[in-house]
Amino acid sequence: MKAIFLALTALTLTAAPSAWAQRADRNVDKPIVRSFHWFDYVAANDIRKECAPGGRNRLRLIYNALWEEQVRAYEVYLQPDGTAGLDIGVLTGQGTVTTGITNMLLSDPSDIFAPWSMKRGQRLLNAGETRELTSLLDASRGFGPPPDGLRLPDNDFWWTIASCRNGVWGFQAYHYPTDGFVNVKFSAKLFSWDTVKIPVNPPRKLEPAELRRDMNAPIERARADRWMLVVGKDGLRPR
Repeated sequence: MKAIFLALTALTLTAAPSAWAQRADRNVDKPIVRSFHWFDYVAANDIRKECAPGGRNRLRLIYNALWEEQVRAYEVYLQPDGTAGLDIGVLTGQGTVTTGITNMLLSDPSDIFAPWSMKRGQRLLNAGETRELTSLLDASRGFGPPPDGLRLPDNDFWWTIASCRNGVWGFQAYHYPTDGFVNVKFSAKLFSWDTVKIPVNPPRKLEPAELRRDMNAPIERARADRWMLVVGKDGLRPR
């Protein structure tokens, strides 16, 4: 299994330069390449770097519904006419990337990671829908400032919002159950526009994340790839 996984890693990295030249959201499509880009993607370093007066107005919202279960990403491209393009990406099964690989035929290497690749959808928001989304984000304090020091474990439910509007960078984060998502006013509307035919994984009551990280836990609960993001004053703190 180790030899097969290393071979697949090498195969993916061979194709990586073309992926790296694409948009940031495309750099998280494939699981191996994703491992190099995911944290920068959530931090939206690409949006922040390009955020300047006269530049593109855009948003990136990430809904982490337990990393190993589901993640939903929403790219919103705000247009001068008041409309917006909405790109949707959904990840599932991130805790089982190598499960079953040995049983798969390698006749088409481009499809080898298809089960764990991002499922995509698109939608055009009209001017009224775009105003509604912006209003809901304003009501949610979605453009910042974020709660400095908030911890976002991979095995919890949380949202992040990165934004660039009129050259102004913004960032916000919400964690469940810390704040119970009480400030999240936009999720139901955003989910209603989601065109990916994978049901949304709603937040639910769980043991504290620290207990679910217990390395002495039963094998079905123990995971070796846990990670934690920490919010700073105006974005995610560097890892």
